[in-house]
Amino acid sequence: MEKTGPYYINGVGIISPQKTFDPDNFLSEIIEYDHNVLTCVTPDFKAYINPIQMRRLSHMLRIGLSAATICLRDSGIKSPDGIITATGYGFLEETAKFLNEVLNQSEKQLTPTYFMQSTSNALAGLVALTFKCMGFNNTYASKGFGMENALIDGMMQLNQNPSTSLLIGSYDEAADVQYKASIRVGHFKVEYINNLRLFETKTKGSIQGEGSAFFMLSGNKSSSTWCAIRDVHMVYKPEPGELKRELEKFLSTNKISAHDIDVVVNGASGDVDHDIIINDLIHQVVAGSMEVRFKHLSGEYSTSTSFAGWLAASILKKQNIPKAVMHAHRRSPKKLETILVINQYMAKNFTFILMQR
Repeated sequence: MEKTGPYYINGVGIISPQKTFDPDNFLSEIIEYDHNVLTCVTPDFKAYINPIQMRRLSHMLRIGLSAATICLRDSGIKSPDGIITATGYGFLEETAKFLNEVLNQSEKQLTPTYFMQSTSNALAGLVALTFKCMGFNNTYASKGFGMENALIDGMMQLNQNPSTSLLIGSYDEAADVQYKASIRVGHFKVEYINNLRLFETKTKGSIQGEGSAFFMLSGNKSSSTWCAIRDVHMVYKPEPGELKRELEKFLSTNKISAHDIDVVVNGASGDVDHDIIINDLIHQVVAGSMEVRFKHLSGEYSTSTSFAGWLAASILKKQNIPKAVMHAHRRSPKKLETILVINQYMAKNFTFILMQR
């Protein structure tokens, strides 16, 4: 992609396992969990969704539509020029309901709602209908790189027309069917833990999370701008030494030195094997920067990069790092100007995102 950026985040809306739905509340109250599945703390949906419309929507569609509504209100835009969504596994609960009905009723007299709300693009379509957006509409269902692909698609669109405003978001749910399948292959921990002690554990697996986050992205600044995204880069199944080379190349391409990075958002997940890779990378390349972590608050899920992006954008806008996410305090710049997000999903999908104030 020929980059012209930067790309400005002019609005944010996020619903997660923490109380993040209020843009003015930045992790002032932390929710603790004593089990391994973190579910969304939801607002009063009636504040964002017509009650008549809401009764027909699944729980995750309510969460996604509310997050998109919060983002639009924050940006001051009534209708975006385009919508791009991302997911790892889609609406698994609705898919399971549909398939169970197919089996139990021998494919007769099926409820169409379950099928319609199980497709991965159901949220993008719902948001478009709600806000009368007739423009570009796309959905990426690409496991650990879903949000990254959505961001890059949006950046490419803005390279052609910087004045447009694109609503870019993600969703993934902590579905019981996914949890049972994932725990068999060691994705999640067998023993129950307190989420705030995630990084004290020395065992395999992480904790399940979920959430939906939306960002209003544009090539132009506005009065509601949070920060800018400079660049996004992905590395899949890296060979030994490849991650370090790719990160150094990423910083060099963007004319940024390691010393310029004020904060690193570390996507460590509490998995003793996976965390070694990302922690070694940070130690080798950006060891002098402050380090924050987030998956003890959000849990691990395919599009957790969106939670990392919200955290980085909030730090840059509010010039404050909550105690709950601080992991290593190495130096204290007068202003927090540049943040590097380094996320990983199951030690296969690695992401670098450069964000600036």
